[in-house]
Amino acid sequence: MTFVSDSAAGPVVGSPPVGRRLRLKSPGAVKGCFDGGWWPCSREPVAEFSALVTALATDSGPVDRIGFNPVTWDLAPRKLATEAGLVRLVGFFGLDRHTIVVIGPGIRRLALLVVPPGVDPAVAERALEAVAAPDAAGSAVLILTTAGALGPGFR
Repeated sequence: MTFVSDSAAGPVVGSPPVGRRLRLKSPGAVKGCFDGGWWPCSREPVAEFSALVTALATDSGPVDRIGFNPVTWDLAPRKLATEAGLVRLVGFFGLDRHTIVVIGPGIRRLALLVVPPGVDPAVAERALEAVAAPDAAGSAVLILTTAGALGPGFR
């Protein structure tokens, strides 16, 4: 099932730089479930996805699409206007709520663990280190629970 809002395109808006909030596995690392992790500052998709697209474009090239679980994010437009063109935002209720998928010509398919906004920075750092480790192969719930980002019994 795909989620779409009434809005056609949200503009890129100012957002804090991604900096250390994005970690990608090194080339040749075990893929596991994820290619890396990302810790957004909020659940606001226009601001957060804009910052992510900008950060990824520097090293990986342009982004065409971002898939996400709409339950986890505030209402998102169907498209995000960037300097390089439009990025389609596609909500999939079947996608794990702690995962986004980024697709672009030079990226192909990048699965990122999403550390919940608002967690303690030390907890987020542990989760990002764990998911970007060369041998990381655990699920989102396992990585986030072990790091302390999710409480017991959370799924």
